[in-house]
Amino acid sequence: MENNTSISNLFKNIVSLGILEGANLTIEQARNRLDLVVKELKDSCLLLDGYTKERFSMHDVVRIVAITCGYLDHYVFTERNDIESEWKDKDKLRKCTIISLVGNNIITQLSPEGLDCPELEFFDMSKRGSSFKILEGFFKVMPKLKVLNLFAIQQSLLPLSIDLLTNLQTLCLDYSKIKDVAIIGKLKKLKVLSLRETDIEELPTEMGQLIGLKFLDLSNCWQLEVIAPDVISKLSQLEELYIKGCGIWWKVEVLKEFKHLSQLTNLEIDIKDEKMLPKDFFSKELKKYKISIGASLFPYQNEISRVLEFKFNSTISLKEIRGIKNVELLRLVESSNDEEDLADSCFL
Repeated sequence: MENNTSISNLFKNIVSLGILEGANLTIEQARNRLDLVVKELKDSCLLLDGYTKERFSMHDVVRIVAITCGYLDHYVFTERNDIESEWKDKDKLRKCTIISLVGNNIITQLSPEGLDCPELEFFDMSKRGSSFKILEGFFKVMPKLKVLNLFAIQQSLLPLSIDLLTNLQTLCLDYSKIKDVAIIGKLKKLKVLSLRETDIEELPTEMGQLIGLKFLDLSNCWQLEVIAPDVISKLSQLEELYIKGCGIWWKVEVLKEFKHLSQLTNLEIDIKDEKMLPKDFFSKELKKYKISIGASLFPYQNEISRVLEFKFNSTISLKEIRGIKNVELLRLVESSNDEEDLADSCFL
């Protein structure tokens, strides 16, 4: 990963690899474990501080040693491996367990139709604005793949062969041009799905098949307007759901499905029309939340983990407000027909 990497991005990449102690950790427990590991590595000078406490860096010398050890001991391939002598060695590629690329020139030079990597567990191709097109059969010989990160890919459809990844547990398509995600519903073992700032317009019925999903990030999917009925209610194992910054005009029936999310601990959501808020929507006790109702979420510091913001009027009763526990930042936006008056607010 590049320097000044966020711990959150690292978490999404490794939570399904089994390298954090405890096979049955909750998402929160795994995140806390990673925070501890990062602290231990910083204390040992194997990692460095990033620009904020939520990020980290690595000294170039340590990085070179890590990449070398990864290649020699675990058949980890990066763009630093020699294309002619290593990447084109088919026997070595068949033993490869991890591929991590910042660019995509190597894949283009080898085989755009796919790689013969039966032992591969992790594939990461992170390059914003990449023009590389993933062809239909690209994933045919990756049966053990657990983590797939295709950052900012420019195609609107995923290749059909992705449904062959029956062991896939993490899929990240952040900042990509993907529009149709129905095929993702076939990935029954998926636990982590990140579609942050993608071009999806609908969360289709097929997504309800992801009954083991624990983490779903749909943040800032501006074109997302529709969530099919009975999808959210079937995602009963969800622990963290990030769905703020979307174009959804929620319906009462869909918001009622949140009551089925008995494992939910983290929620970020914007509800534009406060009249759509179902009764007892706040009855679920959350550990972290950023909830905006009838107003746009005001900028806040990342350190604040429990934020409630809403347009104050008679449709939201004080009894409903009391359902939210341990609020750190409460913002009341004055209800008015004059948009300029909405700037008046209270911070508690």
